[in-house]
Formats: sequence, structure tokens, C-alpha cells
Amino acid sequence: MIADFTRSIIRRSRLIMPVNVKEFVNKAYLRNADAVVLDLEDSVPASQKLTSRELIKEYIPIAAKGGSDTLVRVNHTEQLLMGDIEATIWPGVAGIMLPKVESAEQVKAVDQLITNIEQQRGLPIGKITIGVIVETAKGYLKLEEIAQASERIDSLTLGNEDFSLDTGIELSEETYHGLLIPRMQVVLVARSIGRIPMGLMGSLANFRDHDGYENNARLAYKHGYLGASCIHPGNVEILNRSFSPAQKDIEHSLEIKELFEKGIKEGRASVALDGKMIDYVHFEKANRIIERATMIEELEMKKRMARESVMKMEG
Repeated sequence: MIADFTRSIIRRSRLIMPVNVKEFVNKAYLRNADAVVLDLEDSVPASQKLTSRELIKEYIPIAAKGGSDTLVRVNHTEQLLMGDIEATIWPGVAGIMLPKVESAEQVKAVDQLITNIEQQRGLPIGKITIGVIVETAKGYLKLEEIAQASERIDSLTLGNEDFSLDTGIELSEETYHGLLIPRMQVVLVARSIGRIPMGLMGSLANFRDHDGYENNARLAYKHGYLGASCIHPGNVEILNRSFSPAQKDIEHSLEIKELFEKGIKEGRASVALDGKMIDYVHFEKANRIIERATMIEELEMKKRMARESVMKMEG
């Protein structure tokens, strides 16, 4: 059975760190991101890409010591892809982020390359995931094929900035409804096969506008997204809040669960709460909210304990 990553991984925030800036990587564990992304792609100058990949093996445990998953965003070019992946597949890495995907064949080739390296290095086969990023019209039109190309795929992302460049569609309030079509397609395709839909309903570039950024993220959650990437540590907690169930929703879900289970015991498959009918659909939705809230609480505890352990060790 193919894993349902939407119910097994919490990935509200992916903090992208340029791997060539050691100061940023050293502090990454303090940021409380669900995942730290060691970036070899857009945030690294072309002149430093080859030397930067040599740092990955050393930096994986440094990025992971705060309890966050460690991911690596590779360069998806003929010249760099293979070398980037070979530099990435080491113990402690949870997955790679594969940008600019345009075909299922590309994903299958990367899957096989990862498998070969896992075998060579004695790593568990199939544990390292692939986060697919679609950034062109060509890739978008093949989204369904791409999404089913590998069981390693844990998430689908529409790269808003590059997609805007490739399609000529501006990222603005005026084009919101036009871009809603591809954004919702990502959600529907991802959800249909248990992959995590990742992204915002706008640009991640306006990272200093915290109110706007939070509205953007909360809107994405309401549209079915479960997390997003960010390029600044100040956005991590915004994403963690925005892609978590609100406390009032958790409390309401617990009330639904208790009332519905009581109704089932009494032989009724529907009950009333606050003048509204509650049936199996509402019960299942409540269970999923409770399940997600519980997983988030466990993850937050794991990260907190990891950070406290590091601080004690480092005095």
C-alpha cells in the first residue's frame, strides 16, 4: 500500500538555508522549522555550486540537531543533478527537493539514482523522499503523471515565482483567480494520492510583510494546502501557526467526536450539535483535525527536547 504522507508527516514549514552560508546553517536548528532545507539551487551563486555541495554531508547533522527533518534542494540540470544527489544521500537526510520537474521520466531517473546510492552506501532502501516542485507550464500539464512517478514522492509544490516567469502570469491580487486554477490542481492531485500539497496562495518573496504573509498562508490552509517553504527564519512560526488547526477547531472536533460516538452507541448515525447535523463525514473530519493536532504536538515536543539537549551539551 502506498503511504498517505498527508497523515504521516507534518511539514508545515520548510526553511530554505543557502548551504554556502555557514552562519545560517549553524543557527538553523534554533528556528523551529518542521524541515530545514539545505539549498544548493537558487540561493547559491553559480560560481559556488560545486564547492557548496561538498559541505552537505557535514551539515546534515548540524541542521538536524534541533529535531527538524533535513532536506536538500538540488539543482535540476544535466551538469549538476547527479553530483548534487551523490553529495546528498547520507544518513540523516530525510529527502531531496527536486525543482523544475517536467516529466515522470525525470522523477523515475532520480528515484533509481537514489536507490543505487542507497545500495552502495548501505542505507535503507526507499526511505529518502522526493519533494516535487513544478515550475513551468510544461510540468504543470503533466502534473498527474509526475505525481505518480515514484512512491518516494511525499509532496507536490507549485513554484510560484518560476511558474510566473514561465507563463507570463503576474503574481498579484489581480491575477489571484487565474492562478487559483493551477494552485488548486496541485491540491487535488496531491490529495488524490496521499501527497502533501505545499505552497502559498501568493509569493513568498514578501517575507517582511508579516501580516500579509500570514494571511497568504492561512488562505492556503483553507484551500487544502498543508505547509509551505520560506526563505527567512522570521516566517517559520507564521507557517507553523497558519498550517495548524486553530484551538477552537480542535475543541469543536473533540466535542463532535464525543457526541457522535455516544450517538453510535445508541444506534444513531447522525446527531445534532448547535443546530447542525453531524454525521460520518463530520466525524471523520473531526478525527483528522484531532489527529493532526496530536501529531503537531508530538513534533513540537520532539523539536523542543532536541534543542534543549543541544543547549545542555553546549553549556
